[in-house]
Amino acid sequence: MGLDKTLASSRINRYESEARGIDLDGLGKLAETLGLPMAYLVAPDEHVANAIHALAQLPPAEREEAVRVLLDFVAQKAPAGK
Repeated sequence: MGLDKTLASSRINRYESEARGIDLDGLGKLAETLGLPMAYLVAPDEHVANAIHALAQLPPAEREEAVRVLLDFVAQKAPAGK
């Protein structure tokens, strides 16, 4: 992101402690710097983040198949009548 380590560490600490928010542009730059999809950084938990990261590593055709498998799995787990 073009910041020295001390400044970057201080800024990330403020984000983590929620003393300062990050805008979408900053979030996009952070994701790009880390080599992660932006959705990974805002996932509600570690499991969802890992799924996002895994899907992002697949080529588009394989990603589509993986999502279809996941959606089928979720549909099988849904209570009857939903």
